[in-house]
Amino acid sequence: MVRPGLFLQPHVVAELVGTLIGRIVEGTDLTGREFAVTSWLALQEQATPTSIADQLGMSATTVSAMVDRLVQKGHIRRIPNPDDGRSYFIELTAAGTATNLKIRDKFAVVMGQVRENLEGDADAILDAMGLLEDALRKTIAG
Repeated sequence: MVRPGLFLQPHVVAELVGTLIGRIVEGTDLTGREFAVTSWLALQEQATPTSIADQLGMSATTVSAMVDRLVQKGHIRRIPNPDDGRSYFIELTAAGTATNLKIRDKFAVVMGQVRENLEGDADAILDAMGLLEDALRKTIAG
């Protein structure tokens, strides 16, 4: 079997993760990418669109459009930044928190299945993925 390279292997993994996340969010009004944003917000409590884009590796325009959709769906709200009238923070609404909690149980089950099927140390794999992420970010930054 041919071993995929540093771009193809992460692409394959992203596709497979996307399939599983799609199953997890099924029955909600969130997409997998929207769930990534709301999950990240649940951990951060509040964030700017720029920090979301930076942390999740998304473009600013993608995050902007996603914020608009999530506001319309009632999952997040914009809060004016008291230190900068041009910017705002984003946080989960009660509905957004409730949806994340609903999804959390399905997520835990699927994550448990992946860990059971994982032939290797999860922390070592995450460390290796972090090294690749760092290299990719440095390459993009020039």
